[in-house]
Amino acid sequence: MDIILASKSERRIEMMEELGFPFRVIGSNALEFVDSYSSNGELVEKLATMKALDVFNNNKDSLVLGFDTLVFLDDKVLGKPQNEDECIDMIRKLSNRTHEVITGACFVDKDERISFHSTCKVTFSNISDEDIIKYAKTSEPYDKAGAYGIQGYIGRFIERVEGDYYSVIGMPKQKVYEFLRNYVKNH
Repeated sequence: MDIILASKSERRIEMMEELGFPFRVIGSNALEFVDSYSSNGELVEKLATMKALDVFNNNKDSLVLGFDTLVFLDDKVLGKPQNEDECIDMIRKLSNRTHEVITGACFVDKDERISFHSTCKVTFSNISDEDIIKYAKTSEPYDKAGAYGIQGYIGRFIERVEGDYYSVIGMPKQKVYEFLRNYVKNH
């Protein structure tokens, strides 16, 4: 059985390794654009599906797992910051507030396509401008939605997480494990 992770995210690769199923990695080249969606959950599911299908199209005898994680503040997407100023602006907005992190997942094989999403609320404490500027000068925020990884430097400012911690990292680990365990048993 061939399982493919359609992501080159180090964090997702690490989590897949921890699940204990053999897999390989093929990064998706899907253009991440969705023109319509009815909810933030549907948006991340569509993005995850696009990534999974992009890789599946050249690997039709495989099970392909696609994921997408977005940060939402006041129902607006906070993507990956393009520069220091954007990073500083995002972290200032998140400081002393609660926001949502939603991870979409899509599993595709020749017989079916399953998608779902997992929502988590994250509350930051107050972050000083000095800490924000110091953080923005590191390389950490620039490949992450919302300009942070919960497991990194900024984690020291997280007061509370309500929901699946692993979804904030980029994969609802327990749900993926249950799916793969059942899939392997039945295929």
